[in-house]
This record gives sequence, C-alpha cells and structure tokens, in this order.
Amino acid sequence: MNRKAPLWTPFTGILFALLLVISFSGCLPLIDRLIYTARGPDTPAAYKGLVGKRTAIVTISDASAFGPDSLTNSISRMVGARLLAKVRKIDLVPRPIIENWIDENGWDGQDFLSLGEGVKADRIVAIEISNYGIHEGKTLHKGRATIRMLVYELEGKSGPKLAHSFDLNEYEYPKNGRPAIQSSDRQFEEFFLARVSRLLTNQFIPHDRFDDFADDAIMAY
Repeated sequence: MNRKAPLWTPFTGILFALLLVISFSGCLPLIDRLIYTARGPDTPAAYKGLVGKRTAIVTISDASAFGPDSLTNSISRMVGARLLAKVRKIDLVPRPIIENWIDENGWDGQDFLSLGEGVKADRIVAIEISNYGIHEGKTLHKGRATIRMLVYELEGKSGPKLAHSFDLNEYEYPKNGRPAIQSSDRQFEEFFLARVSRLLTNQFIPHDRFDDFADDAIMAY
C-alpha cells in the first residue's frame, strides 16, 4: 500500500521559517529577485518589429558630448551595440554608409524616411535629443535630456509608416545629483548615456526591471 508523504516535514518547517524571517526583515526585494532568476525578464518588449530587419539608427542633437565622441555618435553606437547583442537576426546599417549618404545628399536632419530609403533599410530608428547637459551647478553631476525616439517601417503595401514612438521628457538622473569630485565629466557622461541607451533599447527587448536598482546602487557610492 502506498503511503502519502507528510505535508509537514522538518525541511518544510525550516523553509517556512526562513521565508518569514526574510519577509519581516525587509528583504522582499530578494524574494522578487529569486523569482526573476527562475522566471526570466519580467517586462516584455514594447515593439518587436526589429527582429530580422535591416535597421538604420540615426541620432540628431544640437548639443555636444564631453568625451571624445559626439553626443549623436555615442548614442547611436551604444544603442546599436545593445540591439546587436539582444535582438535576433537584426542587420544594422553600418554607420559609414549612413554618414556617406548624409554627406552626398545634404540631408536636412528631418526627413528620416528619405534617409532610410537611401540606405535601403527596412526600419529606421530615429533618436532626437534636446536640452542636454550633465552639470547641476559647479559641484554636482546630473544628467538631463529630452529624448524622442521614432521607429519607421519602410516596407509594406501601404508604404512607409510610423510604427512606434517613445519619449523621455525632461529626463534627469540621478535625481539628487552626484558630487562632481567623484568622477570626471567623461566618466559620468559615459554612465549617463549608457543608462539612456538602455532605456531606449528596452523598448525592443524583454528586460529586467531590477536593472535600474543596480544603477541606483552604483550612483550611491
């Protein structure tokens, strides 16, 4: 005769006690993190149309970066690198091809559809940056920018169309700033632009909401 296993064993009792201790000690985020590890990313992609598509990334801005690259080159490079790593079979139009087309056609920085068609792209990811800066007075670093991202689909029977948009309006990070003595302009800007690029590319890939907590922990030191 088969005997049913007892519902309560010394092991289940210990496990239950540990969960109670974790809960009352304020470690619920740890439980969330364990659940995430088991289940995977908890936020789906808002737009999945870059998979397997020839995609051109173009960034425009009236500001300059504090590092060796221009602000637009930095954003395009970071966004492109993460898309290549995370989006299946994406085919990015090389940056030199985009730059050559802009030079040869005297592009006005506004007609994204003509640029996309000119470089034979299926998709164009257009990023517009304004009100950019990384200083709060003389003693604090604080990144700020207003960013708009538009995704155009260029193929299809109905012709080119705007398929997705995403806005970061008056985005600031970190909210309380970071003492400028703790990092150079270039170091802080690299971190800030990497964060912005991740927020943008998160529109296209499943991602972990805990990533922001990791950034906050880094900026606290």
